[in-house]
Amino acid sequence: MNGGRIVTKQNREFKISTVFGGRPLPAFFGQHWANIVTIIVLGLCAFVYIETNVLRPLPGLRSQSDFAVYYRAAKDVVSGTSPYENPAYFYPPLVAFLMTPFAFTDYVTARSTWFLLSHLVLLWAGWLLWRAWGSGRIGLCCIASVWAFGGAFKETLDVGQLSPLLVLSLAIAYTPRSKFQDAAVGIGFALKYIPGVLAAALILHRGWRAFLAFAGMAALAVLIPWGLLLWAFTGAKAPGSAHYWMGTPSMFSWSLPSVVLRLLSPLKQGGALPHDWEYGNVAVFLHLSPELRWISAGTAMVTLAVGVLVLALRCRGRLSSEQLPWAMVALVSLSLAAAPVCWSHYQVLQYPGVALLLANSIRLRAWRTTAAVVLCFLLLHHLPETALNHYHDEHSGWTAASPVTLYVWTSVAPLASLGLFALALAHVKRSAGMIGQIPDENAKKQFFWRFRSQVTSASPFPGPRPEVPGTGFSHPLG
Repeated sequence: MNGGRIVTKQNREFKISTVFGGRPLPAFFGQHWANIVTIIVLGLCAFVYIETNVLRPLPGLRSQSDFAVYYRAAKDVVSGTSPYENPAYFYPPLVAFLMTPFAFTDYVTARSTWFLLSHLVLLWAGWLLWRAWGSGRIGLCCIASVWAFGGAFKETLDVGQLSPLLVLSLAIAYTPRSKFQDAAVGIGFALKYIPGVLAAALILHRGWRAFLAFAGMAALAVLIPWGLLLWAFTGAKAPGSAHYWMGTPSMFSWSLPSVVLRLLSPLKQGGALPHDWEYGNVAVFLHLSPELRWISAGTAMVTLAVGVLVLALRCRGRLSSEQLPWAMVALVSLSLAAAPVCWSHYQVLQYPGVALLLANSIRLRAWRTTAAVVLCFLLLHHLPETALNHYHDEHSGWTAASPVTLYVWTSVAPLASLGLFALALAHVKRSAGMIGQIPDENAKKQFFWRFRSQVTSASPFPGPRPEVPGTGFSHPLG
């Protein structure tokens, strides 16, 4: 042995050392450990995803769920009746028109088909994220982990929500320099309204063509369905209880306005839950005074305004193309924290951003940031859902036996959203420091290769450098 290498009798060295960290290891493992770890992680994630998101929801596909509202809306459209004849339908008219093909089959077939399509859309969204941000092992493992262990996916698939389409639209919006970025934001806005806050990022980007494309797509996707509804359909032309979206103290609405409403509807230890805490998820059962509605709406507007102002100050009023996806990630987290109504399954909208934050922090070896992202990810859904389910089982129902426990676990998700907002803002600032001043792709390539060669020659750390998202080049600082 000589300096950690095996020397033969002919005084020649093997090209690949069998000594790693002072311990002999197989050369094969030393050369292919990354592939082995990746296969193990992907296998575990595939097992968990299939077990949690495929096998467990399957028995409930025959039962009535949120998808039944979409199914009835599709039936109404086919019969020439407004979907708003159903008091439970609160969605934009575009949703009813998109669901029209399901009206030509029975409910179970329609529900099963939508379940399959939802999985395909989620996998497509994950693939787009992976391809757009470097196609590396770290990104693949992070996306797979978030998709497998994000509990909100199971809840979304259980009830047949349209959130997978929104996840896909956000994945496209996060793609750097994508031709469809603005259109994806517009479609997301037309489906749910919440992604509309991403327009603030497009304005700060100063890409006026992109902003106009977003506005045009959003206007077409909103106005055409509304126009058809007003002109060709009988029945109600708007939701019966539009004020429902101004806020609810329901314990499964995880946003700052809902937290404020719950604080204004205090619990009495040992008593029953307030009516709106338990039944505030159903419009006909929600009894919220006009004063509380405006308190909720005001909280939402103040939160959004302050968050957008902080973003504008952080980027000094202008976003580069490299900063734009991180700003969008931040705004999605902000919008869910500020939404007057934010059901627990809405957290799936944060999962593409969580995957990107996780992968980028690992590439940069920013382990504190990685730990913070993981903690926020768990607090978005998994930990509060587990704690509240345990509370329900322990007390044989929803009671105010422990008000502190209920207040804590119904409030952590919006705080975690604000945490992700802050982490994404840090990435906005870091992106400006790295490549904000490089004018074009050719200059960017020259800069990275020149800077990388200089640092690599002086660096005491062996091995590959992590990639910079969206560039395909290694981070010169490791």
